Amino acid sequence: MLVMLILSGLGIVHPVKAADGFMEALHWGIFWLTYRLGIRISSDQKTKEKLLNYIEWLAIAVAMMGWVPWVGQVAGRLSSVFGYPNAMAAFLGAVLLLNPQRKLAQILLVISLLATGSRAGVGLFVVIFMGQKFILSRQAGAIRKPILGSGNYLRRLWLIGLVISGIVLIILNNRAAWENLTTWDISSSSWQERLVYFKDGIRLAWDARGLPQAGGWLAFPTVQHFPYWTADPHSSFIHILLNQGVLGILCVGTWGSLWLAQAWKTWREKRKFYKTGVEYLGNKAEIQVWAALLFLGLHSLVDADFSFGSLGCLFWLLFGSLQKFDPHPRSFYSKRTWTQSISNQVMMVFSCLLCFVCGSLLFNPTYIEKERTWNAYAVQWSERDSERSISFWDKSLIWDQTQSSTRQKRAEHLLKHGKIISGLVAVEEVLKWQPFNIEAYEWAQSVVWDAAEVQRGTNPETANRLYRWVEEVPNNIDERVKGLTSTERLLWQGHQAFSPSPHILLLAEYARQRQLTQLLFKT
Repeated sequence: MLVMLILSGLGIVHPVKAADGFMEALHWGIFWLTYRLGIRISSDQKTKEKLLNYIEWLAIAVAMMGWVPWVGQVAGRLSSVFGYPNAMAAFLGAVLLLNPQRKLAQILLVISLLATGSRAGVGLFVVIFMGQKFILSRQAGAIRKPILGSGNYLRRLWLIGLVISGIVLIILNNRAAWENLTTWDISSSSWQERLVYFKDGIRLAWDARGLPQAGGWLAFPTVQHFPYWTADPHSSFIHILLNQGVLGILCVGTWGSLWLAQAWKTWREKRKFYKTGVEYLGNKAEIQVWAALLFLGLHSLVDADFSFGSLGCLFWLLFGSLQKFDPHPRSFYSKRTWTQSISNQVMMVFSCLLCFVCGSLLFNPTYIEKERTWNAYAVQWSERDSERSISFWDKSLIWDQTQSSTRQKRAEHLLKHGKIISGLVAVEEVLKWQPFNIEAYEWAQSVVWDAAEVQRGTNPETANRLYRWVEEVPNNIDERVKGLTSTERLLWQGHQAFSPSPHILLLAEYARQRQLTQLLFKT
């Protein structure tokens, strides 16, 4: 986690949006502190039991709020306080794998999980839950417990009836969630969109040479073949690849592989020493926590990644609680005590630095929004010193490449001061960041037309070049639709409506006539 924090900071050197790098570093710093809190909790069995109890009650509250119509639904799917159904599914699935003690709570959480309509959440939960039960049955040996508890036959029937009633309730009142949940065709738009996100995310990382980029995922508009409904990568793998680079992926991959190998080795060793029910129950809790961690990790690869902070905090808190922490070292002179003392000092210093960063973000937000200051300076110097004004805009765009309005002002300024080549490049950069915005094409065509009119009397050849650019705008728009595959046309339902506006067609015709008039004048 410390390496990920450092890589997040290095991403500010090569940013798409520098402020996102600060937030990403803060993000991993908070995860690190949460992990340290989990380690402290691991030393006290009662505290760990209280933690699981608090998580269970929190999940109950989240699930109940999800059923309130005006609080927690998105397109008929439960989302509760998360605002995103798949993130809620990840949370509920993880809590269910922790095996809540209250049976009614289990039923509520299962029904709420189904009502999120998350195929990845429900599918992964079922697979990991079955694997968890299989391992526990192998571990328990002769100790076996019914899944629904030790109640009588009528009580079990009552619980089963409640589950069935809940499923019927979802079908009747949450039709959208049920339809989404039961659509498992690999050719469905949701799966195809994920593949497009992943492919374009890898392309962005390739263009960045695998280096860390602050806010790297914000560059998705520049590689879109059709407009997405969201620019989020929907994958922790892609998110880390774009923000922390290839080194971040190697760091997380190595860490994950080592810990999975260690968990497997520990499990195999413990299988030989089951003699009492106490030992079994202690190991059972560990297996349940590992199942929840595996669920959160795998789910983040295909959907709600740890940019949803609450899921990340839950993951690292649970992971820290699995670690073995010895609050009473053996001797002051022992090597173990000396390293722990140094480690604690480093942690204290790091915590102070993290608090300083948090204070800077909370009390001086303009520090990470330097682009506003540079934009203001650029406007002030635009009439007095053109070069200085452009340099301020350049600094602003290096700090935050997503500023479309700033790019427009810079392009207009360049064309106005006769810098035709760099001005055209700046105009095309605007369209690169807004490739499916017809208004952006109208703006670009208009400013290039105005520049051509200025150059008409003094530089006819330059004017004709600008007129040709204006004339080609409708063709450039049409080419974006012609190059789409059948799958991309299916995903982009509005592709037929993406066409040149009457204003664009009219200006293109005027540009063609201007070129003809210029030729006749020369003749």
